[in-house]
Amino acid sequence: MIRVPPLRPAIWLLVALVAAGCSKNKDRFTSRAYHRLTARDNGWFNANEKLKETVKGIEKAFVDDFDEVLPIFVYGTEAQAKGAGADLEKCIEKCSLVIERHSMDIKGEERNKWIDDAYFVIGRSYFYKRAYFDAQRTFDYAGRRFKGQNRQLESKLWLARTLIQTEQYARAQSVLDEVREIKKLPKRFPHDELAVIQADLDLKRGKVDDAIINLERAVEITKRRNERVRWTFILAQLYQVKGQDEKSIAAYKAVTRMNPPYELAFHAQVFQAMAFDQGDSKKLRKMLVRMLHDDKHVDHYDMIHYALAGIDLKENKDSSAVAHLKKSALVSTTDTRQKAKTWLRLADLYFDDRAYPDAQLYYDSTTTLLAEAHVRYEEVKTRAEVLGELVEQLNIISREDSLQALAGMDPNEREKAIQKIIRQREREEEDKAEAEAAAREALENGTAAPAKPATPVAPGDRGAWYFYNPQQLSRGLAEFKKKWGNRALEDDWRRKDRSGSALAGAEDPDEETEEALTAEKEEEGQPAWKDPAFYSKDIPGDTAAIEASNGRICEAMYRSGMIYKEKLKDVDNAIESFEVLNNRFDECRYTPESHYQLYRIYLAREKSGGFMDFGGSSSQAYANIILERWPDSEFARLVRDPSFLEAGEARRLVESAEYDQLYREYRQRNYLLVISTANQVIANEPNNHLLPKYHLLKAMAVGGTHELAAFRIALNEVKDKFPDTDEAKAAMDLLAALDKQAGTAQANDGKGPAPTSTFRVDQGPHYIALIHPNEAGDVEGVKTKISDFNQRYYPDRNILVESTILNSDQQVVLLRLFDDLPAAMAYYQQFLSDIGMLAGVNDQGHAIFAISPDNYAQLFRNKDVDAYASFFTKNYLPGE
Repeated sequence: MIRVPPLRPAIWLLVALVAAGCSKNKDRFTSRAYHRLTARDNGWFNANEKLKETVKGIEKAFVDDFDEVLPIFVYGTEAQAKGAGADLEKCIEKCSLVIERHSMDIKGEERNKWIDDAYFVIGRSYFYKRAYFDAQRTFDYAGRRFKGQNRQLESKLWLARTLIQTEQYARAQSVLDEVREIKKLPKRFPHDELAVIQADLDLKRGKVDDAIINLERAVEITKRRNERVRWTFILAQLYQVKGQDEKSIAAYKAVTRMNPPYELAFHAQVFQAMAFDQGDSKKLRKMLVRMLHDDKHVDHYDMIHYALAGIDLKENKDSSAVAHLKKSALVSTTDTRQKAKTWLRLADLYFDDRAYPDAQLYYDSTTTLLAEAHVRYEEVKTRAEVLGELVEQLNIISREDSLQALAGMDPNEREKAIQKIIRQREREEEDKAEAEAAAREALENGTAAPAKPATPVAPGDRGAWYFYNPQQLSRGLAEFKKKWGNRALEDDWRRKDRSGSALAGAEDPDEETEEALTAEKEEEGQPAWKDPAFYSKDIPGDTAAIEASNGRICEAMYRSGMIYKEKLKDVDNAIESFEVLNNRFDECRYTPESHYQLYRIYLAREKSGGFMDFGGSSSQAYANIILERWPDSEFARLVRDPSFLEAGEARRLVESAEYDQLYREYRQRNYLLVISTANQVIANEPNNHLLPKYHLLKAMAVGGTHELAAFRIALNEVKDKFPDTDEAKAAMDLLAALDKQAGTAQANDGKGPAPTSTFRVDQGPHYIALIHPNEAGDVEGVKTKISDFNQRYYPDRNILVESTILNSDQQVVLLRLFDDLPAAMAYYQQFLSDIGMLAGVNDQGHAIFAISPDNYAQLFRNKDVDAYASFFTKNYLPGE
C-alpha cells in the first residue's frame, strides 16, 4: 500500500500566498497573470469561437438578392437572428461571467487586458441578435472605457455599424469622423473596414457617388480576398446605377477573374450584358450563348435570355427582344422572381406600344409573382386593374360585335362559324390537359415540369372571337385565386374548406347558372361549351335585341374612351374611341358626353400650344355641335361658361384640404372634434364630393370612443347610404370583423366573457406595457424608437425599456418605473398622441396600457391580455 505523505506546512503556506495574490483588487503580477489567463482560456476563447461559428453560419445561409445592390455587410435576416439567438445568448453569458469574475478595475483603470475583448464579444453578439439598443450601449461603453486598448477603436467602428442599422446616420457619421481624426492610428488598424463602413453609410443616405469613392479605396487596400470579391461586385453594380457602363463592365470582368463563388461569378457574367449600352455586342452575345450550352446554368437559362433581350432592346431589335423574353418565361424553372421580371418587361413593352390587351395579360400575371415589397408592386397592380377595366369594355364590344355578326349570317354560315369556335376550344383544352398532366406528374415526382410553364399568351395568338378570349380566362384565374386560393391538383377540390370567412358573401348567380348548365351537360357526357346552343343562346334575334346590343356597345366605347383619357393618359386612343362612337351611333345614351369629352380634349391641346386644326377637329367644332344638338344640356352650359367647371374643381380642392385636416385630428385621437365636424359637413354640405369619407371617418371616431353599439350603427349607415363604394366595402369589412370578434368572445369555450376581477386598481407605482406580436417584426426597433422618444421628452427620467416573452405569439415591451398612477397615465397620453417619433409603434393597433406590478405579475400568470385590456379600459379610461 502506497502512503501519501501529508502536505507540509510550507506547501500550505505557498498555496495561501498564491490564493491571496490572485485577488481582483490587488495590482500584482500574480493577480494579473491569473485573471488574464483564466479570462482568456475559460470564458472568452470559447465564447469568441462560438460567435465566429455562429456568424459564419449566418453568412453561409444568407441568400443574396441580385435584383438589388448587394448589401456590403451580411448580417443575416430576422429569422436567422432568431434561430441563432440561443447560441448568441450563450456568448453573452460566458463573457458576462468573465467580466464579473476577472475584471480588475484598479484606480479606474482596467488591468486585465481581456476584459475589453469580452465586451467586444458581447456587443457583437447583441448586434447579430438584432438587439441593437443593447449592442449600441455595449460598444459605446467599450469605446469610452478602454481608451488606448486594442478593442477601443474596433468598438467604435461597430458602434457606427449599429447606428447605421438603427438609422441614426448623423451619429454614425460623427463616430466615423472621430476615428478618422485620430492623429496616430495603430499599425494594424483596419483602414479598409473604416472605408467600407463609410461606404455603407453613404449608400444608406443615398450618396452613391461618395459610396463609390470609399468602396474603391476599400477594394484597393484590403487584403481579405472574399471581401475584395464582394466589394468589387457591389462597385460594379453602383457604376451601373450611375450609368458608368464601361466601368461597370470592367468591374464585373474583374470579379470573374477573382475565382468567386458560383452565384457571384454567374451574375458577374450576365450583368456585363445588362450593363451594355452601345458598341459591339458580339462578344457579350457569344458569351451568353455559350452559357446557354452549359448545363450547370440550367436554372439560370431564364436570366440569360433576359440579358439577351436587354441587348436587343438597346440595339432597337424589339421583335427579337420579345422572343427572348418569351423564351425566358418558357424555360423558367424555380426562379419566380426572374419570371416576374420577365413578365413585367413584356408588359411594359406592350404598354409602351399601346398594345393594352397584351399588356394587361402580362401585368395581371406579374402581380401573382411580384413581391408586395417590390418598388413597382402598387404601380403594376394598378395598371393590371385599369387595363383589366379597359379589356372588360373591349370584350363587351367584341362580344356584341361577334353576336351581331352571327345574327347577320344565314343558318349554315352560323353553324360553320360556331363549329370553328368549338374546334379551336377543343385544341386548347387538349393542350391544357397535357400541361396539367405534366404538372401533376412533376408534383408527384418532386421535379420541375418538362411541359411548357404557365406563360401568358398574347390575345392575337388565339384569334379575335370573344368566346375563347384569353383576357377573360386570365381574369377568371385571378377571381378563382381570390375565391379558392392556390389549390392542389386533386379531385373534389371545390368541396374542401367551404367554411369560408366572415367576409364571404353570396356567390354570383350567373356563375351558379353557368355551373349548373355545365354540370347538366357533363352528366350527359359533354361540357356546355361543346353544345352549339351555348353560343347561339344570346344572339340578338329581333330589332329590340339589336338595339339593346348597340346600347351595350355604345356604353363600352364611352367607358373605354374615359379609361384611355383619365387613367391611361392616352389621348390618341381616347379620341379614336369617342370618334368611333359618334360615327357609329348618331344618337345613343353617351353621344352628348362623347362630344363633350372631345371638346375638352381639343381645348386642352389648343391651350398647350402648337396645335393645328386638320379637317375640322377642334374644340370650337365640337362646341358648335353640342350647342346645336343639345342646347339645354349641362354640357352646353359647361361650353358656354367654362368657369363653372373650374369653380367646381377649386371647390373640390378646398374640400380635400379640409378633409385631410380632419383626418389628422382623427390620427391624434381627437374623436369628439372629428364627430362634431363631420356632422356639420354632413348636415350642411350635401354636395361635398368626399361625403362618403366623412361618414366613414365619423364612424371610425365613434369606434374610437369604444361605444360599440353606436359604432355598428354608424358603419351600417355608411354601408346603406353609399353602396358600391370603397367606403361601403371598408364598413362591411369592419362589421365583419366586429361580428367575428363578438362570436369569439361569446364562444370562449362556453365560459362567457374573460374575467377581469383578478386585477385590482392601484394608485401606486405603475409600468407602461406594449404588447408586441411576434409577427409584427423586430421588437428591437420598437424599443429603440421608444428610447429615443424618452430621451427627447423625458431626459431626466430613468425610464428603462425592456422586453420579455409573454407567450409563443407575443412579447411585452415594458417601460418602468413610474412613481404613481397619475404619472403613468400622463406618460400614456403623450405616448399615444405622438405621431412623429413613435410612428409605427403606437399606431399599429397593438394593446398599450398602464399596469401595476401586482397586476403585471397576474398577467404573466394567466397570459390573458384581452382580460387586462378590458379591465384597463373600464377602470383607467372611464371617459372612453
